[in-house]
Amino acid sequence: MGAMEALLGSTQIRVHLAADTLIACELRRNWRGTKVTRKQSFDFEAGERAVAMDKLADWIGKGSARRTIVWIIGPAEAEYFVLPWSPALIDQGMRDAYARAHFEQLYERDASSAAFGFGAASHGSSQLVSWVSARLPVELAAHAKQSGCELAGIKPAIATVWERFRDVLETEAGTLCIVDGDRQAIVRHDRKRIEDIVIRPFGQSLNAPAKRAGVFRRFSNEPSRSPVDTSPADLSLPARSGFASTQDGTYAFALCGAF
Repeated sequence: MGAMEALLGSTQIRVHLAADTLIACELRRNWRGTKVTRKQSFDFEAGERAVAMDKLADWIGKGSARRTIVWIIGPAEAEYFVLPWSPALIDQGMRDAYARAHFEQLYERDASSAAFGFGAASHGSSQLVSWVSARLPVELAAHAKQSGCELAGIKPAIATVWERFRDVLETEAGTLCIVDGDRQAIVRHDRKRIEDIVIRPFGQSLNAPAKRAGVFRRFSNEPSRSPVDTSPADLSLPARSGFASTQDGTYAFALCGAF
């Protein structure tokens, strides 16, 4: 079987790690496109994720034998800060050292306790940095092995949404509000430049410092969103076989970037 045939015949598992739920989708790719073949969620109490992870592994095992897994990490596990400028264009080692120093200054913690991810860098612009506990990638790699999957990515939710809709967002200035369960991230940006990011409880109103002049856009995983509650400025995924945006909003983060 050729590489292209293997890719088109493959199965990808995408899991959104939310505050108290693992939200999983199985996607099958073939010559006719991408189809969502299964969807399932696994609830857990705070600090008790292991049982839900085992249930997820069992669920994955009931599908295709050839599969990859991508994790989308919600704000319960991923945090963010903005580097005022990006030395990545000079040297990635310098960028990493700068990010670690900035992290230790902001959080008063040893940078070895965190694993970092970096958004795209551009000349004269700031750079979005995400971080999770250094233990999380180890846990997810062990789970992929248990599930018989190739670990294809660990992606922070906010950076994933930005990357998916960057063709729209990087042409305008304003505020992007990303609602993930009981939390919302407020991203202020001026085209390619992300100026600030704040995570707060969902439902807390946006005050003047948080909401800047310009276009206000929103991406949400609220399951009950319907045309009457949406605005033309809302960002949403296109309908696909096995996914209807107004019915399957819960899975929006798991599928963001898949189509």
